[in-house]
Amino acid sequence: MNAPLKYLFCVWFLLAGFSLCAQNSLRQDTLKNTGSLSANAASAKLLNSIAENRPAEEIAGNYYDVALSLSAAGDWARAEVYLGKAIQFETGTKAKTNLSLYQRELAKVQEAQKKYAQASQSYLQAAANASDSLNKRLNRNDARRVTLKSSPETELELLNSNAIILRNSGNNREVVQNLAMQANTNAMLNNNSMALENYREALNSIDSTQAGNSVEIKSNMVDVLVASSNLPEAITLQKEIVQQAITSVSAEVQVKQLLNLSELYIKLDSTDAAIRTLEDAYAIAIKKASVKQARQSLLALTSFYNARGMAGKAQQLQQNFVEQLDNLIARDSSMIDKRLFLLNENRIAELQQQQSLKDELLTRRNRSNYILIGSVLLLLVLLGVLVKAWFSIRRRNKLIALQSLRREMNPHFIFNSLNSVNQFIAVNNEREANKYLTSYSHLMRSIMENSNRDYIPLSTEIDLLRKYLELEQLRFPDKFTWQIEIEPDIQPDSENIPNMLLQPNLENAIWHGLRYKETPGKLLLRFTRNGNRLCALIDDNGIGLTESKRIKTHNQKRYESLGLKNVQERVGLLNSLYKSNIRFEIAEKTGSETGTTVKIEW
Repeated sequence: MNAPLKYLFCVWFLLAGFSLCAQNSLRQDTLKNTGSLSANAASAKLLNSIAENRPAEEIAGNYYDVALSLSAAGDWARAEVYLGKAIQFETGTKAKTNLSLYQRELAKVQEAQKKYAQASQSYLQAAANASDSLNKRLNRNDARRVTLKSSPETELELLNSNAIILRNSGNNREVVQNLAMQANTNAMLNNNSMALENYREALNSIDSTQAGNSVEIKSNMVDVLVASSNLPEAITLQKEIVQQAITSVSAEVQVKQLLNLSELYIKLDSTDAAIRTLEDAYAIAIKKASVKQARQSLLALTSFYNARGMAGKAQQLQQNFVEQLDNLIARDSSMIDKRLFLLNENRIAELQQQQSLKDELLTRRNRSNYILIGSVLLLLVLLGVLVKAWFSIRRRNKLIALQSLRREMNPHFIFNSLNSVNQFIAVNNEREANKYLTSYSHLMRSIMENSNRDYIPLSTEIDLLRKYLELEQLRFPDKFTWQIEIEPDIQPDSENIPNMLLQPNLENAIWHGLRYKETPGKLLLRFTRNGNRLCALIDDNGIGLTESKRIKTHNQKRYESLGLKNVQERVGLLNSLYKSNIRFEIAEKTGSETGTTVKIEW
């Protein structure tokens, strides 16, 4: 092997390894959508959307566009990866509007790679997420079709069923794909005339957005004509494809179609036409600076030269290719696009990795925050439980203290009552003694019955106070008279009063004010209303606080102090427990009038 050939071989090997797309053949078993963007432009758009952290549905759509571009180039494996990402982002959206569309496209890509089990599953998922019955039926039929690939007859029935579904759908792309698949299946069944009819119908259904598909369909028609041994008609159609490719499609398609035409000329033994076609293909590849297509056409042309004994011309052509190879590589825009695509793809992968790390860090931070918040809430709950328990214990202690104070019956009152009974008995006044004991027992029973209650009805309290005053008047018959007055607008049965607050003050008025008075005194208990509050006023014309203190013994002073303290402590506890505002006031009369007034308001 001479030096130019060795150099050419090395270049071909490197180019084959550098190629981005694993499959570049434009003849596929199913139709491809060329897409509105090149793979490079679509990937750049995707990169920007990820970098700018655009909404998930927008990123999903950009992944889908890249997948369509890769699918159009025959790079099914990469297209499958990008469709998987599109589905992943679309699944994260609330509406999931395009989820069924992306899953259906994934199924087509998997079917093109002969991954029939996975394709069937993707079609079923697309059916499950379809928003209308038409697409549900379409995807279910396709799921069954790819499962029954070993039975072309059944597959054709399902394709015909889908054709009926698509007839009025307005989805030209799906209609064209369905007709092309029907044609492929008919060709597999050697029903070439029906296959050609399907292809023609597909051509009639193509709109302006599917120009590349018309070339693909006509190429498939050429294959059917060749299989039918109709070479002249096949060549005529292939010439039409070449003209269409030259005016509207890329250099890759132009060279490919010229090579296909040359193969037909060779089969027809049209040597001169074959050479001209191969030379045209090589010239276009050089002019368009397409290294890969130049290599393919060079191989075909040199092979043809060598087979016809034209080795010198083949060697000269190879030498010419080597000489302009550097310039050709520099001008090959497809290689630049492939480099840019690879750079975009790597950058997209980096951004995805960074986003994954951010998401992981955010997840960890959120988890830590949740743990911290949970711990704080738990501590707050425990603190709340402790505070509630503390308040409960405090309230219970207050209730116990209040009950204890309320049950602190006046020892002096009991002692004096027993002394009065003893005095009645000593003077043989058995009748008065029995009357006193009877009244005393009724009073004690009433007091004990209400001893556990903080508030009692006003009518009950008045009844207890009447009994008490009657007892004290039996003991001191010539010392005082008493009277209870109630304002007309007060209903004693419907009003409540703090239990046992009035009795100790009545007792003080009698024992420390009225009984030391030389002339009979007066004791008045009046109930009035002050707004929405009630007021009890105890008024006596006894000797007053100052004179009472002067003549009292030490024990009497101590007893009165304890009694007053008991009342004040119970008022404080009641206000604290029930958030009430009970007011207790005691004052000595001034001027010419003697005596004491006690005012309790609640």
